[in-house]
Amino acid sequence: MFYFRKKDSRLSKRELVMLLLMVIFLVWFTMILMYRYVQVSSYYYRVLPNTYIGNYSISDVSFDDLESIISSFEDEVLNEKVTIKCNGREYIYSYLELGVEINRDKIMDSITHYQTSSNWWKLNRILMHNIDHTFNYSYIYDNEKLKEFLNHFKSLVDVSRVDGHFSFGDNRNLQYVSGVDGFSLDIDASFDVLKNYLDGKNGKEVVEFTGTVDKASSDAVYQSIDTKVSSFTTTFNPYISRATNLRVGLNYIDGVILAPGKVFSFYKYAGPYNKKGYVFYYEYVGNGVCQIATTVYNAALLGGLEIVKRSPHSAKSPYVPGGLDATVASSSNGWNIDFQFRNTYSYPIYISAYAIGGEAHVDFWSNKDATGGKTYSTESVQIGTRGYTTYLYTYQDGVEISREKIATTWYRED
Repeated sequence: MFYFRKKDSRLSKRELVMLLLMVIFLVWFTMILMYRYVQVSSYYYRVLPNTYIGNYSISDVSFDDLESIISSFEDEVLNEKVTIKCNGREYIYSYLELGVEINRDKIMDSITHYQTSSNWWKLNRILMHNIDHTFNYSYIYDNEKLKEFLNHFKSLVDVSRVDGHFSFGDNRNLQYVSGVDGFSLDIDASFDVLKNYLDGKNGKEVVEFTGTVDKASSDAVYQSIDTKVSSFTTTFNPYISRATNLRVGLNYIDGVILAPGKVFSFYKYAGPYNKKGYVFYYEYVGNGVCQIATTVYNAALLGGLEIVKRSPHSAKSPYVPGGLDATVASSSNGWNIDFQFRNTYSYPIYISAYAIGGEAHVDFWSNKDATGGKTYSTESVQIGTRGYTTYLYTYQDGVEISREKIATTWYRED
């Protein structure tokens, strides 16, 4: 006979251990899952970790407290600086100065929508991986306030065009001032640029305003004029009618710029001698202007320039040595006696003509290299009772190198 042994229904020791481990794992997993569920669910009412508005952390702040937290750093945010570029310069303003405020409602809606619209698994992944999230500020502004700011800004940046010009500093030192371009801010275009910046649409770190540029005229050649190359002064009685004509004559030639190779005509600038400003002196029109022509004549000689046309008076003039005068005259029919000289320099000449008290001054300005280091002086030698021979002395670095006859002048009257 055979006997069958009944199978033992009890678990083996190994199986018991495995079962126990499975139970422990299930309990652990359930606890973890419940913990994660509770932890994640809590962020339906508060801000996730590693969340920022700009550079400010709002991690774990409850939604109920979010508005007050944003308010706490609102002033600091609005004092952040905005760089505005305009017409080649930079200007710094705060958002507060622009009349801008933070749109707290929009920021809060963005944060709450981001979290409440995310499912449990997405929130859990964010928490598990410590994912950062940054929300940018949203600004609100009043269009009228922006335009008010732009009108104020326009008053600061608008520039009137200034063309290149000569200016006298201390001791009547001449200098050429380069032109300055004019600029007019385009408020409408700048308004659109500023709005796009505040709305975050342009993606730039600076605001660039536009406007209309009015180009100034400048002449680089004139910048070469930096030295007084010659000057001459004559005296007069400032209290008589004749003095008026001298001042008017000086005024007409003051500021004349003579290019290299060009001929200066006294009549061209100061004549005819009955035009506006001149007055009668005895029976003559413009009497006294010859003294200004004479002053220019001597300045030209002392500058080593070529004399093209010069006529003496019939009588010796009291304001210069004999033979160093130059007369000018004109009539209503166009006839005239002129004085002329040529600019033999390689640089332009600026003529400065002015009166100080009873002195008539004529200064020639050009480049420091115009005369090649030469200076000049004149001499008047009397011949008999009514004749004079004039000479021009030339010096190189202070040493006399030549003596040339200028002219011999005979006066018919005393």
